Amino acid sequence: ASLPRNRFRNMKFVYDGFDAQGERQTGLLEAASKIDALRELQRKAITPVELKPQESRKAPSLFSPRLTRQHITQALHELTRLIESEVSLAESIEAMTDAGHHERIDHAFVGIARALQHGESFSAALSASGLPLPDYLLHLVRAGELTGDLAGALKRAQEKMEYDERTANELRNALTYPIILVIAGIAAVLLMFMVVVPKFSGMLDKNASDLPWLATAVLSTGTWFNANWQLLLGGIVLVTFACLTALRQPAIRAGLVNWLTRLPVIGGWLTETDMASWSYTLSAMLACKVELLAALQLSTGSMRIPRRRAAMQEVIRQVRAGKSVSIALDETQTLNRTGINLIKVGERTGRTAEMLASLASLYEENSKNRMKKLLALIEPVAILLIGSVIGVIILGIILAITSVNDMAI
Repeated sequence: ASLPRNRFRNMKFVYDGFDAQGERQTGLLEAASKIDALRELQRKAITPVELKPQESRKAPSLFSPRLTRQHITQALHELTRLIESEVSLAESIEAMTDAGHHERIDHAFVGIARALQHGESFSAALSASGLPLPDYLLHLVRAGELTGDLAGALKRAQEKMEYDERTANELRNALTYPIILVIAGIAAVLLMFMVVVPKFSGMLDKNASDLPWLATAVLSTGTWFNANWQLLLGGIVLVTFACLTALRQPAIRAGLVNWLTRLPVIGGWLTETDMASWSYTLSAMLACKVELLAALQLSTGSMRIPRRRAAMQEVIRQVRAGKSVSIALDETQTLNRTGINLIKVGERTGRTAEMLASLASLYEENSKNRMKKLLALIEPVAILLIGSVIGVIILGIILAITSVNDMAI
């Protein structure tokens, strides 16, 4: 497939100058380059004072929709298809300036097209585009430029971004029901304490000494909730703000993630997910002929568990010292025996990238299974806890009513 060359190579230039009679002339003309635009003005006997390209699209506004990873992935997919169809890079970039994916993306491709016209490489222009791109994408593009397989590099980067997006979506979808369940349970408990329990608080004033301890505790708690709800609300807001502030601190966040990895079920799930991301990234890097140490460093950046990232830094140090990746992973106990055997086979056969891709699929499948087990535990535990709290409240109210009736008899 090919695209009309004039449609994408011609640019619009705004000029300001004087004609042969000395009268001022301003206007707009189309030309393939600035030199061609100057020749066109010379043919019209116009001496330019100013000649500059017209911006084909305004800068994105503050109120434009939020740029998501999905927008970037879709744009990369379209760009990859154009290059795979043997459309030149310059024409492909020009086509993307008006693709309509997102204002920021279209504006970024305008800047990339201008940078290419000035002789910059695509990787450098992409890096300076201002788009929130992962580091591995830029390295894959540089490797694609060096090997002459830019379309393949972009395709692998796009597949890795789609994998990350798919993993995040699966996690969000899986946690939606448990989160709604927990929120609904908390709301039900608060409703019981703030609406139902206070209606029986009069029993506490008249028969406090004769009520069972559970009834006294439930009625006292409901009375306190109603008398101090502003204080309770302020405390919840304060604790939430403090937790969010603490989680923004890298050291606290790293400590929390490391602690979670030591928990049963949760730890295994987080570890499998982390290693799947590492294997997928390293496979894409090696398939694009990225140098081994650089590929290991970049793939380590995709890991989210700090202590495993630190262990991988030791692997990199040993590889730099001359050891193979499989031996370094074995000595640091970073991977299980299956993963190490796959990488060892890949090193012997020269198919390390393929073995890592298989390992990533294996880890991804194991991660999904562990996530299902985790969710199977969260739902009944949440229902049990919430039901127990509501049951205790109802039992306390029933004990209060029966105690008052016994006293009346």
